Amino acid sequence: MTSPDPEMDPSENATGTWPVAKWKGFEVKKADLVAGKNAEEVVRSITQLLEEEIVFCQLQPRQRLVEDEIAERFGIKRYLARQAIIELERLGLVERIRNRGAMVRLYSPREVNDIHAVRELLEVKAAELIPFPLDANALAELEALQARHAEGIVERDKRKVFYANIAFHRELFRHCANEALIEAIEIFAQKSHAYRSIFTSELEALQWAADEHRAMVEACRAGDRERLVTLCRDHLTPAKNRYIATWQSRFD
Repeated sequence: MTSPDPEMDPSENATGTWPVAKWKGFEVKKADLVAGKNAEEVVRSITQLLEEEIVFCQLQPRQRLVEDEIAERFGIKRYLARQAIIELERLGLVERIRNRGAMVRLYSPREVNDIHAVRELLEVKAAELIPFPLDANALAELEALQARHAEGIVERDKRKVFYANIAFHRELFRHCANEALIEAIEIFAQKSHAYRSIFTSELEALQWAADEHRAMVEACRAGDRERLVTLCRDHLTPAKNRYIATWQSRFD
């Protein structure tokens, strides 16, 4: 499958907002988030759910996050809602704007290009450091994660797709055996969630990503480092281009 066209006209839903991933796997009961959990666990659960809502555009760029509303929604104390917002800010998904409060972060094209450039440097370097040949167990784990990602697409389960994608790349890059590099990859991949969201609602784009994952596994199996490096570099570009095209259609 060819790479999705990053220059196509950005799609909108009926309200004229950013594309929303209308797949299953998003329903979460409030009790599952807070019941039997201490304060730290509650904050972690609420942060994770709000992150998912940002990734899947349930929370739109520039939409306000109000402590009282979050506290009421989940039946938690206001200070816990505040901690969740602070954590989202640390992850680069939320920003505080003077006189307006906390809002879902809207990255500018320049910021997205900067993050992309750093991710490319980091992930290409990791691909260059992965020792070949990978053993059978390592290949089997990558194949299992790739299959889980593909299954999520077929099942239209966006949460499964999202976390399987993260797990696949985490497993791939951990083989570079450079802990500092792995940590940096994690940090900048997390930042990209704020703009990769625009890619998560498009079936063609997700199927393309699944094909790329298969190709990465095959490159590892064949010991084809040049192919793996090229795949890792090219894998980052469509989501970045798609976001910038959408941003420019709304704000330029």
